[in-house]
Amino acid sequence: MAAGCETMSGASDKNMATNADGAPVAKPSELDPQIRLAALQAEAQNNYLEAAQHYQSLLTRDPQNMEFALGLVRNLRFAGSTPQDIDIINQLIARSGRTPQLLTELGKSYVSSDKMNLAIPILEEACAIPGATWDSFSALGVALDYEGEFDRARQAYSQALLLSPRNPDVLNNLALSQAQAGDLDGAIQTLGQAVDQASASPQVRQNLALMLALKGDTVGAERLARKDLPKDLADLNAEYYRYLASSD
Repeated sequence: MAAGCETMSGASDKNMATNADGAPVAKPSELDPQIRLAALQAEAQNNYLEAAQHYQSLLTRDPQNMEFALGLVRNLRFAGSTPQDIDIINQLIARSGRTPQLLTELGKSYVSSDKMNLAIPILEEACAIPGATWDSFSALGVALDYEGEFDRARQAYSQALLLSPRNPDVLNNLALSQAQAGDLDGAIQTLGQAVDQASASPQVRQNLALMLALKGDTVGAERLARKDLPKDLADLNAEYYRYLASSD
């Protein structure tokens, strides 16, 4: 982890007008919008360490800001720095209580660090608290899938979809669960619903492309690959899809 990312305990007073040398510094109101935009852009470009550094900078200026803290946690997790993000979440829980949002983030970090024995009970606790969102149930489904508990996972995804109908992220996770359980046709149908949503990500479409290739539909798989990927990468994927189809 880059040296610029420290735990919350290292945050300084957000109202401080000078640095350690007594030199004047810009006010948070002058810096935060630009830094926040840089953090969002870095995360969108999958530059998670850079995004984490920006969120750490924001958090230094505003130590009580939950959005900045969770942004730091999320990007540390995406970057693979799970011991550090778990420490920060536990600090947040000690300060703000065992809320569904914080427990869900903790559960996700345990999933990321392959600690399903810790992730599942934490996520079950999050789901049992009034106010739990679809994200809590979807994360629980992912953890259960890792343990091969596909029936319980689908129940969790069903609850997530009740809270957020046609959510493409939940549908994507449900489809991957169906595929792992051997229901390729069901997975393709579910991913078809997911890609029909305006907010569906390129990853959802590429997952559908892979499922279609496994089913033998290389034309459909290649069409989806070329919708999102640059030509050279789409060509490689198309070759791989043809290999998958011919190996049946």
